[in-house]
Amino acid sequence: MAKVEQFPDQSGENGITENIKDQKTREIIGAGRRQGNSAMPDDSLLMGSSTGQNPAREPAGEKTADQGKNPTYKEQIKKHRDRIRIYRIFGALIAVIAVLLTVLFFTTRHFNRAEIVKVRDFPAEEGAVCVNFDGRVLQYGPNGATCADANGRVRWSITYEMDQPIVSMSGGVAAIADYGGTTIYVMSVKKQLYTVNTSIPVHKVGVSESGGVAAILNDSTKSWIRLYSKEGKEIAYFIRSMEENGFPMDVAVSPDGEKVCISSLLMKDDSVVSNLSFYNFGKAGKKYDQNLVGYFEYTNEVFPYVKFLGNKSCAAASDSRLVVFDTSAVEPQNSFNNMLTENLQGIFESENRIGLLFTDLTRENLYRLDLFGRDGKKEGSVGFTLVYNDIQIKGNKVYINNERSMQIYTVNGREIFNGGFDRAVKVLIPSKVLSGLGAVSENEIDKIKLR
Repeated sequence: MAKVEQFPDQSGENGITENIKDQKTREIIGAGRRQGNSAMPDDSLLMGSSTGQNPAREPAGEKTADQGKNPTYKEQIKKHRDRIRIYRIFGALIAVIAVLLTVLFFTTRHFNRAEIVKVRDFPAEEGAVCVNFDGRVLQYGPNGATCADANGRVRWSITYEMDQPIVSMSGGVAAIADYGGTTIYVMSVKKQLYTVNTSIPVHKVGVSESGGVAAILNDSTKSWIRLYSKEGKEIAYFIRSMEENGFPMDVAVSPDGEKVCISSLLMKDDSVVSNLSFYNFGKAGKKYDQNLVGYFEYTNEVFPYVKFLGNKSCAAASDSRLVVFDTSAVEPQNSFNNMLTENLQGIFESENRIGLLFTDLTRENLYRLDLFGRDGKKEGSVGFTLVYNDIQIKGNKVYINNERSMQIYTVNGREIFNGGFDRAVKVLIPSKVLSGLGAVSENEIDKIKLR
């Protein structure tokens, strides 16, 4: 019997599947044409549709051209951070430029008018003197002393009786004594610190900003040097013969209260001789006889001025030279010596500068103030025409005034202000900034506004 082979019916299950695949392929192609897409389906899709195989897929991690046009989340975060970084850099640059312009404005600004504004009443005592006391007002006279701040508030007031009060100030500490008397009052800007009673007449006092005091006491033939701590206790004393050591001219105490410099004048071999004696009352100076650690002589010169410019430097001025000593070691060394070729008219000081005043020989100005730093090197000159009552050095500025006029300069000579007052001013009270400038006029404390 003949064997008959049967073939699957094309209209069965397999046939239906193939027809569906062909229909989907046609729909995809038609959709691409309707959307105007010129890209035709990949051949693998067509092959897959006709052969029943799945379309080929791209390996993981690879991007197509269309995918590369859209940044990933990480790329967006990176771009955002880069923009923030750029904005911060530009912001910092703008801030720096603004600060530089502000500094340039205030360092080159010139004022022409001063307006005096009353702050508070401050009655003046008869015969009293007003001075700038570290940004406060110190008024002292024969019957007492008063300290007030820049707003006119009295910080302390003491009473005493003195024939000839003398004062020494360093930073925010002052010592007031009666020349030829036996009492020394020591005060800070905030309160009275202590009182010292001596049995020998006071000739000269020097005070440190820490509160220590060196007093020169004279009798007919000897000088007594006494050193007091910041609590008022006597910590050292010694006796000097006027015949051997000379007559004391000035005394200075270092800020830490341990070092003392005394200028003296004597006659030797028919010549005038000045000597500068340095004493150290700290631990390092105990091994020296009478704590004397340095001695310097100058023939035919008079040194009426000595001043510590910090613990490591001491300046002394004569009528013919400015000399600076390095006092960082136990034994001081002469570190700078500047001979003067012009007549010295005055000496002015701040915490870290010395100003020497001369007549201006060029006749461009009446005076010239040469300014020197702690190392003795010249830092600048100020030429001015004002007939002055007072000169003060504060920070990098020089204040020159009389009762009716004021001039302000930088230490390198640039003029900041040149003008007058509408009332008589006794004393200026400079501040760290020009906006804090104060003054004392008749019976009141004032603010000075520069315009």
